[in-house]
Amino acid sequence: MNQSIKSLLLCSIGILMSSGIALAQVDKNSDLFKTLAAKDSILFKVGFNKYKVEKSAELMFDDLEFYHDKGGISNSKEEFVKTMKNRLCRENNPEKVYRFLVEESLEVFPMYDNGKLYGALQNGKHFFSPNEFMNFEKTDNYALFSHLWIIEDDEWKLKRVISYNHISKAVENTVETVTVSKDTLESYTGTYSAKTVKVTISIKEDNLLLTSGEMITELKALTETLFAHPQAPLTFEFVRNDEENVNKILVRENDKIVEEVKKQ
Repeated sequence: MNQSIKSLLLCSIGILMSSGIALAQVDKNSDLFKTLAAKDSILFKVGFNKYKVEKSAELMFDDLEFYHDKGGISNSKEEFVKTMKNRLCRENNPEKVYRFLVEESLEVFPMYDNGKLYGALQNGKHFFSPNEFMNFEKTDNYALFSHLWIIEDDEWKLKRVISYNHISKAVENTVETVTVSKDTLESYTGTYSAKTVKVTISIKEDNLLLTSGEMITELKALTETLFAHPQAPLTFEFVRNDEENVNKILVRENDKIVEEVKKQ
């Protein structure tokens, strides 16, 4: 088990076994709740949505660990900031995506050591969209997050992040799937790559199986050429060249192309 995760688990167990401190979420009108809500705003409304990554970085410990259920692990603030700058917050990014907090979902749980407040766990729900005016009722995706904040020199700083349960409402609940012939599925198999991603397509029973890094997903066929991730707002369109050979996949997030991976 990763040592940092083990430490967090032991810490949590110790808190649950301790007495004298009530482990309830704080009132949403409390100073602690408002303070961490403001930190969340700096992280995302400023750092992510406005591309001011340095502002987000100021709130993080150097040994920040970021766990993402689709994108893997970042083991330091430096690694996380580099990913943000190179993939999400690069200059003139044509595939701009905005993050939105589901305000009523935010919760804050204080953490004590012998009666002294040393940190807090902040939980919530958020979603992402290329439309900066999107709202939760209209979006087709959301995810949950947990942020561990620690006090250092009277300042709140982000220590650990877990981003999980990324779900596509549309694919999960409303999209009808089709059956694609085995020969057509076979023509899609192989390895595809781009600068930032490598994708392997294989067959599992009567469906396509996509493998990319830590992500292994059985895709849903929406049409003969278009497939969807079952729990994320991602689609994969297989494109043929003039010789009718499959030569690339167009990867879309929320209906906008975010990657073009070519068959090797």
